[in-house]
Amino acid sequence: MRIEDIEESQGYFTTTVALVTSKNRDIVNVMSAEWSLRVSLEPFLMAVFVGYERETYKLIHESGEYGLSYCTDEQGELAHIAGNYSLSSHNKFELANFKTFPSKYISAPLIDECISNFECMVIDEFKVGDHAAFIGKVMTAYYDPEKKPLVFHNGKFNHIGPKMIH
Repeated sequence: MRIEDIEESQGYFTTTVALVTSKNRDIVNVMSAEWSLRVSLEPFLMAVFVGYERETYKLIHESGEYGLSYCTDEQGELAHIAGNYSLSSHNKFELANFKTFPSKYISAPLIDECISNFECMVIDEFKVGDHAAFIGKVMTAYYDPEKKPLVFHNGKFNHIGPKMIH
């Protein structure tokens, strides 16, 4: 069955769930981001798209850096809290007991026990519709090949099933 609906169709993308960390002065935040991706291999560049009304936008815009930590399929609750509570009313790090580790090149911490983590320095920022695109040069990265990613589809967090092709 094929349904024509431009609004509803936007929920039918499948994306990996990232936790974006940011820090400016003494303010530290974490936000879930469905919209993040690699945009270049050489140099290694990652992009994250953040709404202008978000506290994360202000922190990244002012600091010029951010961390990307891609969730495992065991971190759905962390992603939910990071995406559904605002820094203006909650300390999300305390609310969800996020485990972090210090970054080498940026001031924001990275989220521990993720499938991968990237420290990014902003090299470009521009407007894309109702969001800001931050293009970050990856300064260093970490990964755990044993973990499985958390994916987001149709408004819900999901596991990836067994491998289909070798």
